[in-house]
Amino acid sequence: MLLLRNAATAGRRGAATTAAGIMLGNAVLAAAAVAGLTALLTSSQTLYTTIRAAGALYLVYLGIRALIDFVRHHKQHDDTPVTTDQPTPVPATPQSRLGTQAFRQGLVSNLLNPKVAAFYLSLFPQFTLPGMPTLTQHIVMAGLFWGLALLWYIAIVAVLGRIQTLLRHRRIQRGITGVSGVVLVGLGAALAFRD
Repeated sequence: MLLLRNAATAGRRGAATTAAGIMLGNAVLAAAAVAGLTALLTSSQTLYTTIRAAGALYLVYLGIRALIDFVRHHKQHDDTPVTTDQPTPVPATPQSRLGTQAFRQGLVSNLLNPKVAAFYLSLFPQFTLPGMPTLTQHIVMAGLFWGLALLWYIAIVAVLGRIQTLLRHRRIQRGITGVSGVVLVGLGAALAFRD
């Protein structure tokens, strides 16, 4: 949802910097798993719950901000007659600030998701690579997973870049902003209340 929303509001650059933040988060969590630090997360219910609550609050915060943008955008254009559904111009916010904001959203939302860290911890013991020490196996698997995720995000950003003109249309952009707000609030609530 973050990729789609940031692509609609900041174009391909918004999607790419969001993906870069997510990928840095993946790299940090993979390194933590290889170092055995994620075992602390899964063994301490207090730490796990704290990170999960912080992640849930962050998703709800992003969702509420999107809903505020949706309402603000709706009010701004209520009095303006729409004769055509032209693409919305890029916001006046400097591109570097939009890029930093999108990067931070991707990074923080990933780092505050304890399920990603737990995924790495549960994934590694499932596989045995013959002739390699355990640490090397974990490094190889973390690298493979990271590489696959990178290919996935490159493909998504490429697709979003191809349809960015469509995403920038006022009605579509407004719809994406509203839907992403509802979905992010819902995901935050689900993360908070589901074990």
